[in-house]
Amino acid sequence: MTAVLSTGTAPPSARALSGADFDPGNIISDGNFYNGSAMSEAEIQRFLESVVGSCANSNCLAAYRADTPTRTWSFGTCGTYHGAPAESAARIIFKVQQACNLSAKVILVTLQKEQSLLTNRAPSDGVMRKAMGYGCPDTAACDSTYYGFFNQVFAAGRQLTWYGNPGGSFTYIKVGAYNWIRYKPDASCGSKSVLVKNRATAALYYYTPYTPNDAALANLGGTGDDCSAYGNRNFWVFYNNWFGPSAGPDGRTLIAAEYSAQGGPGGHLGQPITEVVVIPQNGGGLGQAFQNGSIYWTPATGALTVRAGPLRDYYFQLGGAAGPMGWPMLNQQSIPDNGGGLGQLFTGGSLYSSPAGTFLVKDPIRGGYFEQNGAAGPMGWPVADQTCGLPLGACGQRFAAGEVLWTPAGGAHSIWGAIRAGFVKAGGIGGAWGAPTSALVTLGGGAGVGQAFARGSAYATGSIAYFVDGAIRDLYFAHGGATGRLGFPTNAESCRADGTCVQEFQFGVITAPPTGPARIAAPDIDAQHAALGGATGVLGRPSGLMVYYPYGGGGLAQGYTGGAIFRKNGLGAFGVFGPVRDGYFANNGAAGPLGWPTGQIVCGTPVGACSQTFEGGVVLSNSATGAFAVRGAILEAYAQSGSGGGTWGWPVTHTVPLPGGWGQAFTAGSAYAFGNESAIFVSGAIRDTYFRVGGATGPLGFPVTTAACGLPGAGCEQAFQNGSVYWSRATGAHSVTGQFLVAYRVAGGPLGAWGYPLTSEVALPYRGGGTGQAFQGASIYASTSTGAQSVAEPIRAHYFAQAGAAGPLGFPTGPVSCSPNGCAQSFQGGAIRTDAYGALLP
Repeated sequence: MTAVLSTGTAPPSARALSGADFDPGNIISDGNFYNGSAMSEAEIQRFLESVVGSCANSNCLAAYRADTPTRTWSFGTCGTYHGAPAESAARIIFKVQQACNLSAKVILVTLQKEQSLLTNRAPSDGVMRKAMGYGCPDTAACDSTYYGFFNQVFAAGRQLTWYGNPGGSFTYIKVGAYNWIRYKPDASCGSKSVLVKNRATAALYYYTPYTPNDAALANLGGTGDDCSAYGNRNFWVFYNNWFGPSAGPDGRTLIAAEYSAQGGPGGHLGQPITEVVVIPQNGGGLGQAFQNGSIYWTPATGALTVRAGPLRDYYFQLGGAAGPMGWPMLNQQSIPDNGGGLGQLFTGGSLYSSPAGTFLVKDPIRGGYFEQNGAAGPMGWPVADQTCGLPLGACGQRFAAGEVLWTPAGGAHSIWGAIRAGFVKAGGIGGAWGAPTSALVTLGGGAGVGQAFARGSAYATGSIAYFVDGAIRDLYFAHGGATGRLGFPTNAESCRADGTCVQEFQFGVITAPPTGPARIAAPDIDAQHAALGGATGVLGRPSGLMVYYPYGGGGLAQGYTGGAIFRKNGLGAFGVFGPVRDGYFANNGAAGPLGWPTGQIVCGTPVGACSQTFEGGVVLSNSATGAFAVRGAILEAYAQSGSGGGTWGWPVTHTVPLPGGWGQAFTAGSAYAFGNESAIFVSGAIRDTYFRVGGATGPLGFPVTTAACGLPGAGCEQAFQNGSVYWSRATGAHSVTGQFLVAYRVAGGPLGAWGYPLTSEVALPYRGGGTGQAFQGASIYASTSTGAQSVAEPIRAHYFAQAGAAGPLGFPTGPVSCSPNGCAQSFQGGAIRTDAYGALLP
């Protein structure tokens, strides 16, 4: 494998390294090398960011992302790598660490010593192709089979662990014996006899078969002489500078260090209660018990603590390190997510304790749980132990928000949310969907989720999952699936008696006949188009793709050059075109209050008039007035009036919301509906007056009665929430409100002596201000100090002769008082008295 010549810009060591410290037979210990839990994904990412600084291109390892395949090597000791889209370099390294039980620190150091990738802010594509130097011997060109970052990391991980397999094919470097190791490919540079002390060091020599000479070791940060090789020297330098001693102390020393890190005798572990003992099971290691926990060490895992508590209790029930759980791989973790709890990783499984109880999650289930971030992910905490012997040879385990299922054919995968609900409804592991064969993944930038099963695929954008299978799925996948032109499924597949199956998607419908290929089409939309004349009819040719709208339960729309066809399940497919379409779109179409069409466009008299019904109303069009929607309580009253041929005429506005109700203008007047009450029509001169004072948003409010006519003088009255409007041929229309209306009604209204109003109430600025209103037989006044008082004939004539409220008399202060001898009334500035004949008295 090729290697960079010098250590370049590696970060400084915590202590100064010396070439004299380099042991060619123990470059790195087996425990530091074969460690599948050396770093978490987050630790790897943070390390990359700290080393590289700011990235200058997308190949930079702190920013790099790539889609990865699922791969199982035909040889070697690595497990299957489960691919995924857009994985970061940190995640690829972390997953190879787990699959191959090879320390991420070893992978990181190899990337640096081979191509300086960790300190390169802008690696080229060529450098990325041979990132680990795998398949790139010093004496020949690189093997293009292994080009690419993922290929390099996984292939090199496989090779490095395979080299160290005691039962493997690589035996010419003898562990525990002296071996002749060259200084350089050039045989004339000579060799060195090296006592290779462990498998990890042997693996490094298989990978890079040269040991540094004295010149290379004398200048650890630079170059030596013509016979110097640098690969294994630089590996050692980088590892020690970044991660501490690569060879490491022995197990007993590491147990003592872990005990000290946990606080020693004064810490939570308390006093030791046993000596360090050898535990030969599960590959062998060491252990020591303390008052409140135990520390275990193996070369592969290092020294780790199992603290007293529910996790240790369960661990001991299963036999501790000698049992199926094996050795701890991480110390106990406090996980705050999903209500909080404790977790700890072991070689044979993971233990979790939460308010739901303490449970073991082990392989093969654990892989599916981990692919969704374990207890911190959407599955939450385990609520039961693993169960096997299920249909299809499956094993399963329940979690707070779902379950993980494993089958020999499909592997282990998590199922939760709407997809799990659909899976259970379909019969579970032995049902119509079959076993899950992929992880549940987010699609469309978070628009929905999807998951593959043995017999099809399930998708959900809300609380309901829809299954896609057979010929429909084949065509769906051919068009990109949920992220392609059709989008997510919006209904389950339905099949007719003739064997034709149909399934709706957001942007189209797939129809699969019993014979022949499936196609993207909506039969009822096609039938409606044909019924309207097809491409030469009113709609014309299709324009754009079919579109799914989620509004009002969801449906499909197909645009044409002359209109559109809208289709909702249970309602049918209907064309919307011409002026009706304009009125429909003015109300936001299917997304608006009208919803989806429920019938065809109907045209008739007068010529050019058409109407179409929708879920939320009717759109009427007339060549003389335009197209407008009528809805709700106004629509009900409009229908009772005879619709377009009735007394209201044709709408000239849409139904519009008003504070507390609705309003709409028609050719013959305007209709208003307050709250859920019936609509009332206002027309003619009364409407003109109503509009002058602000209509429904003015002082009168909404109408409460229809206009009542047949009053004296062919007059009419219409009541509103806060007053009434009166009309006669002689006086026109005027409103009466408040205390004036009370007094007017006491006086008999238009049937009384006052007759009809001649004006509406007006403001009078005299003597501190007030208001007044004239009627045929009287006038009424009110000021802040006098209250409402009427002035009738004959006193009104004399009052007007003195300029009324604007004159010296001001506002009336009391009612008129009459006797057989005459009448009298007091005002702010005096009084008016008349004799029996109406003449003014002094």
